[in-house]
This record gives sequence, C-alpha cells and structure tokens, in this order.
Amino acid sequence: MFILREVTKEKLEINTCLAIEYVLVLRETNKEEFIERTKLWDDVFLKNIYGVVCFEAGELLMPLHKGSSYYIMTSDGKTFSNISEKE
Repeated sequence: MFILREVTKEKLEINTCLAIEYVLVLRETNKEEFIERTKLWDDVFLKNIYGVVCFEAGELLMPLHKGSSYYIMTSDGKTFSNISEKE
C-alpha cells in the first residue's frame, strides 16, 4: 500500500491513500502524457503544477503543486520515494 504525503508551503501535512499502485507523470519528463492527462484542466491552474500522481487504475489524479513537498510512503510510514519538484 502506498500513501502520498504532501507538505504544503504552510506546513500542512496531507496524506492520500494511493492503494497498491500509482503512476507518476512529470511535466518536463513526460510532456505528452502530462498534456493528455491534464487536458481538461484550466491553464491558470496548470501554471503551478509540475506533475500528477495517477491512482485507482488511472481514474484519479492528484496534482503536484510547485512549492509543496511530496513523498510516496509505504504503509508502515517509511519513505519510498521523494517526488518533490527538483530545482
């Protein structure tokens, strides 16, 4: 089981259960896939998004906001991957 942990600019910690699989789509690395997955989103909103995490068989998308930190955690609380924006 994977958990997405977001730490916002305001130091709020938000945890979202991703279940047993997820797909990380980054704007710079996966440009075509990012455009396809976010085509219904407003350009103003997308301005501050550097990627998305897709889960629930691709049915749900979690935007990754610039300025926040993101970690994929295992069910026992260990960090599996730091997916924060790389500067």
